[in-house]
Amino acid sequence: MRIVQYLSGATAGCGVQVGDDVFSTGYPTTLALVEDGDRGLEVAERASGGEPVTVDRVIHPLRPGKIFGSGINYKAHGEEAANFAAPDEPRWDFIKLSSSVIGPGEPIVIPSADDVIIRVPGGTRRFSEYGFAVDYEVELGVVIGKRAKNIRREDALDHVFGYTVINDVSARSVQMNDAQVDLGKSFDTFCPMGPCIVTKDELPDWQDVRIQSHVNGELRQDALLSDQLYPHPVAIEWLSSIITLDPGDVLSTGTPAGIGTFMDPPGFLQPGDTVTVSASGIGELTNPVVAGTARTRPKAR
Repeated sequence: MRIVQYLSGATAGCGVQVGDDVFSTGYPTTLALVEDGDRGLEVAERASGGEPVTVDRVIHPLRPGKIFGSGINYKAHGEEAANFAAPDEPRWDFIKLSSSVIGPGEPIVIPSADDVIIRVPGGTRRFSEYGFAVDYEVELGVVIGKRAKNIRREDALDHVFGYTVINDVSARSVQMNDAQVDLGKSFDTFCPMGPCIVTKDELPDWQDVRIQSHVNGELRQDALLSDQLYPHPVAIEWLSSIITLDPGDVLSTGTPAGIGTFMDPPGFLQPGDTVTVSASGIGELTNPVVAGTARTRPKAR
């Protein structure tokens, strides 16, 4: 099944998408459906027997409780950076706040870099000459379906609800200074997610899923999930040994080579750009990039 969240007039809902039609599950959010466990799946399976709803817009498929991020999970991505050594255990380096989640078509907003957090040419912070140095990262998102604590990797898929596509947008000039990784990853609008969640039965051969990113139509990233150093069953075992994973939590499972940071010159996102990230079997997620206008302090004259 393909699970979406949508707006229909003033009403938001969770639905099952079949072709161009969306059928309401009766749940107000995907999180409510996921938290209802097997009953939620049963309700979703029956939904397509009803009448399709009028959808004004498909929005982000889920507002997760927790989003876990993996810094290096593809060898080729690690090799883009200097002095790479393959990690001898999974790398889960940051938490991405759910307030950063947006859906298909919503803009990635780059705030003013001369407002409160100052990142302007001539600054002493790394990448300051590029403002916030905003980068893209295509990643597979793994949606937890059942509470997971001390779960062995061979049992991990029993706790997976499904999969989605994530663009782990990052402000490198914040992330890479003073170890502020969580902050640099969690700007508002910096977690495009979608266009849907596919339930795990839709992707039994998940290792063969191909993820890609395009910026203004140019292919930047291209990899198979089988290229990952530590696939998500290993991640679930590792994380759940110390942190309880709850239904609706999401693992953003790392990005392959091709990010803007390591291009020469760097290929950071600019207002006017369009970013598309995709995963075979799930779909494409496209977002424009815009300059933010909201400020905390008046602009200096």
